[in-house]
Amino acid sequence: MSDHDRWMALCLGAADDAHRAGDFPNGACVVIGQQAVAVSGSRAEDGSDPTAHAEVAALREAAASGRVSPGATLFTTLEPCAMCLHTAAVAGVGEIIYACSRSDVGDAAYVSKLDATELASQLLHPLTLTHHGDPDGRVARLVKSFLARNTN
Repeated sequence: MSDHDRWMALCLGAADDAHRAGDFPNGACVVIGQQAVAVSGSRAEDGSDPTAHAEVAALREAAASGRVSPGATLFTTLEPCAMCLHTAAVAGVGEIIYACSRSDVGDAAYVSKLDATELASQLLHPLTLTHHGDPDGRVARLVKSFLARNTN
């Protein structure tokens, strides 16, 4: 198992936990060197904090523990939205590695049609986006299931 697969497995576990709790099925982890310093699923669905996407929650957790540092890598199950992308840039993240691309789940999973790759190229802080892939379609199935359940 590659390091990317190991970190993405943590993200998938957090996405599963969020899904079971009734939240949007996304998971993220902050990695510095060879250590995951924070892991979180989405926590925004209950309405108490609409900014608590998995990526933002993981970055907050890492920052609260004093363990986020410039050059950290953010792994996430889903291509980041504009808010998460900008938050990662402000936090000094050097790379975001995501499993499932926007095209795999459609625009219904997002608030805007802003393209993450295009946004990343416009940031003043250099940030690399890497598509890890969702080879068995697990993330896409979770997201589509969540969206179908919540639109009926």
